[in-house]
Amino acid sequence: MKYLRNIGLEYYKMGRKKLRKIFSTCYENLTTLIYYHDNNNRYLLVIAKEDDPPLILEKKITREQAFRLMNTRI
Repeated sequence: MKYLRNIGLEYYKMGRKKLRKIFSTCYENLTTLIYYHDNNNRYLLVIAKEDDPPLILEKKITREQAFRLMNTRI
């Protein structure tokens, strides 16, 4: 799991042009996103907090884990 501090979501995606956002949901001040990388068949789970200071956690997950998260009702 990668921990990125003081980076907002608008700057997170700048260096990652091949990523596609396939899922997002928000709860209170946390945002959960799932990105898909076409070339590598890789899924990334990203949890972001936009408050002061902003932080981003990112973790590589499998396809099964990604679809399980997307099908979970909140």
